[in-house]
Amino acid sequence: MLHGKHFQNGRKTLVIVFQNAAKPLNEAIPNIYLNKISQAEVSEMHEQYTWIKFAKTCSKVDYLFVKDHFSSVYGWYIMDEGKFIYEELNKQLTMFIKKNKYKRVISFGSSKGGTGALLYGLINPFITDVFSLVPQINVATFINKLCPNEKSLFFHNSLEFEQKVNNLFYSSDLYNDYSQTNINFYTGSQDIQFNNLLEYRKFLKDKNIVSKLYLNRSDEKHTRLVNQYTNFIYSFLEDLIEEEDRRTNRLTYQISEECFILK
Repeated sequence: MLHGKHFQNGRKTLVIVFQNAAKPLNEAIPNIYLNKISQAEVSEMHEQYTWIKFAKTCSKVDYLFVKDHFSSVYGWYIMDEGKFIYEELNKQLTMFIKKNKYKRVISFGSSKGGTGALLYGLINPFITDVFSLVPQINVATFINKLCPNEKSLFFHNSLEFEQKVNNLFYSSDLYNDYSQTNINFYTGSQDIQFNNLLEYRKFLKDKNIVSKLYLNRSDEKHTRLVNQYTNFIYSFLEDLIEEEDRRTNRLTYQISEECFILK
């Protein structure tokens, strides 16, 4: 179940990179649904790992690029054809972290990768830091906009399961073993789930879980909020790795204790 690429630089800190949905995969969904694209071809599409460029320029940590080949296409690291898989995948992540004796673990990703980074940051006690970019909080809502005709790929025609997926981050069971994780979000006001994220942060606050929000004030939407602002993302991630904030401070204004805006 735990598949991907492990880049070893002999470090005791690990960055787990949860993959976003690349454009070829999204465009392939209708043909995957019609069985016109084989699972071998889908698997090849998953081999195009994002954020490799950062890993090649920053060797201060090890990296685990996690492959999200579930539900015939991908599953937000949550589900596989109408079944939850995150508990089992979390066990395998824990075994991997223990086996490699990592002392500190950062989860990172954008879009569905941001969802994965957040989810495992909440449930895995070995993950110390989260950097979640433009995540989907209400995953089923997003799927119903992305591919309403093919959503059975993910939910297996179960409305009950679909609703459970949509409300996953509001499930009390998710927080039973939560430890104090450093949670950081990056988004923009034009992102498709901007308001969902704001509501979720209120939910976290009510649970006394602190999260920081880095807000982009531009008119850019989902994908461009990420690919047009890699300078900030790389700078923040490098600060997170080095446990400092000097790069981030040059690129943001702090407007409250837990909220920052990009300059």
